[in-house]
Amino acid sequence: MAPATRAAITADLKCFLAWCARRHPPVQAVPAAPETLVHYLRWLASGSPGRSPARPATLARRIASIARIHRVLGFGESEPLPTQAGMVRDTLKAIRRQSQERQRQAAPLRLGAAMAEGQAAPEGMTVEALLAACGSDILDLRDAALISLAYDAGLRVSELVAVQVGDLTAHEDGSGRLVIPRSKTDQEGEGALAWISPETMRRLAAWLCAADIAGGAVLRRVHLLPAPPGDAEERGARHTIGDKPLTRQGVVAILRRRARAAIALGHVAIDPDRAEAAIRSLSAHSFRVGLTQDLFAAGEDGAGIALALRWSSPGTALHYARELAVGSNAAARVLGRMRGAGKAD
Repeated sequence: MAPATRAAITADLKCFLAWCARRHPPVQAVPAAPETLVHYLRWLASGSPGRSPARPATLARRIASIARIHRVLGFGESEPLPTQAGMVRDTLKAIRRQSQERQRQAAPLRLGAAMAEGQAAPEGMTVEALLAACGSDILDLRDAALISLAYDAGLRVSELVAVQVGDLTAHEDGSGRLVIPRSKTDQEGEGALAWISPETMRRLAAWLCAADIAGGAVLRRVHLLPAPPGDAEERGARHTIGDKPLTRQGVVAILRRRARAAIALGHVAIDPDRAEAAIRSLSAHSFRVGLTQDLFAAGEDGAGIALALRWSSPGTALHYARELAVGSNAAARVLGRMRGAGKAD
């Protein structure tokens, strides 16, 4: 089980057990009564002054975690689990209908170039804009390597911060290969491989050389040391490199800092009133979503994308490309030929 999955299940069960204990009178958590689960779902969905309403996807995950612990304890072998009761399923469906909003996903970070002839380049924040905001000091080199690697390999943040020097292999043509020992969809730990572009390999080499990293974690924290008064040294010239990898929070902070710099330097055309919201919509998952959309725009099929980027299924990959799919589905292809530019109305 991936560490992130284990942490999510643990948090889900702690929440449910605490809720059961706070009821008056307390209710039994395992085995849970279907009525208990219905009340729990409604409590999660309603929110409170100090707690935001849970989204439908979160509710489904909470129920799945409760089902898992029931199975671990031997329930469900001879009779249905309480999580499978009709009233529980109906409650989830009702909450989904009431939500009336599509699940929010991370804003995509696409490369920045058109993926096929006749397509327009993507608008808004792009990988190329983020890289253009990186200079040549030690922080710039690390951040550029992070951005480029995260996009090339479509890495989840857990995979990104876990990259080790020994996981990278250089090829004669300048490209490289990344071994991903374990990921969210690789519960057996069989590992996966990802292709790395020559540009990313150059950026990684520049960072590793400047940071004097020969082994261990690739992406690490940089501790800047204050320069003596009047010292004209460039920013980042005095620093130490940490031993531990970056954290998830550190990756997001770097991404948003570079996004602000890209806007300030004019690499992104965006309404100033929308700039902060656009930055906040970015997460470490944005690279993965952006690469998925770029591959889809380039004409790759869902099965190939799912295999290359380790999505759980082609449907999951297509979910993240659904906005692009509107312009490339069967109706768009056929009617585009029959009613394209130059045709009379």
